Amino acid sequence: MQIPDRPQRLRISAHLRAVRGEPCLRCGSPFPSAHHLQFAQPRAKSLKTGDQYTVPLCHKCHMVLHAFGDERLWWDLEGIDPIEWAERFYQKRME
Repeated sequence: MQIPDRPQRLRISAHLRAVRGEPCLRCGSPFPSAHHLQFAQPRAKSLKTGDQYTVPLCHKCHMVLHAFGDERLWWDLEGIDPIEWAERFYQKRME
């Protein structure tokens, strides 16, 4: 039974493979990895956000994001809504 106020941190390896099959959300590179959006769920000790909050980012863009530091601001400056993309992609896959 799930405790009501805790977010679901799903682990779905097939979903991560599907995310990695999409082009990089920032530059369109065909060889991304799955990036877990750090601000999509409340922080938890040693836990990433759930796999339902992943987006495709190539290695270069991934490193630029981490070097920038403020992930939410970085996405805003890029003009990309990664939460919307992740939720839409997850819902499409689960239909």
